[in-house]
Amino acid sequence: MAGITDDNFVPNVPPLLPRGCKFSPDNGVLIEFYLKKKILGKPLPSDCIPTVEVYSRNPTQLPLPTGDFWRVENEWYFFTTKPHNDSVTLTNDGYYSVIKEEETIKQEDEEIGFMRTLAYFQGTPPSGKKSKWTIYEFRVKPNTIPTIQHDDALKAKVSSFVVCKLSIEKKKRKYTRKNKNDSMKSK
Repeated sequence: MAGITDDNFVPNVPPLLPRGCKFSPDNGVLIEFYLKKKILGKPLPSDCIPTVEVYSRNPTQLPLPTGDFWRVENEWYFFTTKPHNDSVTLTNDGYYSVIKEEETIKQEDEEIGFMRTLAYFQGTPPSGKKSKWTIYEFRVKPNTIPTIQHDDALKAKVSSFVVCKLSIEKKKRKYTRKNKNDSMKSK
């Protein structure tokens, strides 16, 4: 899958969404209408997910557009190649590590894919410090693509190509509780 990425691609045309809506597909839609279509070379509902080698670098080094009205804050999507090592993937200053094993994703009671959760750690394994970055990695269930049995190139693509949702933990607001005596006074 090397060579199919475009690390400089940042969607410059917002997807066609109804006013007030944000791009935040549920897991089934992400697999069925984006990842599966991308693997099969079919047109996507919206061309707003770039293809980037996510696992080769720290999340802060990824092209993370901000300020797009159609994007959910602190949430980005990428097509990428799945790392060969299934538990830990090293970068130049840290590593991605699986924190939640694969779970099955269903759509209309049919298994269509899988999701696993990875966290980014600063430092070297196993003593790195967990960052605020989390990746939800989605892959297609191979038998949902009927032509895969006779096409080795497609088999390789299905087993190695994924879509990721990258998110950063939002800062928690500190709320202070007012004392009963501090409540509004009547005039």
